[in-house]
Amino acid sequence: MIKACGGGKGMRIRSYKHWTTNEDFKLIKLRNKGKKYKDIAIVMERTPLSVEKRYRKIKNEKIYAL
Repeated sequence: MIKACGGGKGMRIRSYKHWTTNEDFKLIKLRNKGKKYKDIAIVMERTPLSVEKRYRKIKNEKIYAL
């Protein structure tokens, strides 16, 4: 989902999309199968950087009991 932020001429586009629990588990499953971030990004329609950052956050903060 893309939302416009601000108003007028200098309007910026915000492209951040929140991660759902289902997406988190799909990401974990794909990483555990040995998939690369860039391949997961294609499947999940996100950037490779977004996928990598989310995965690291899940692992480092122990969001789920893995």
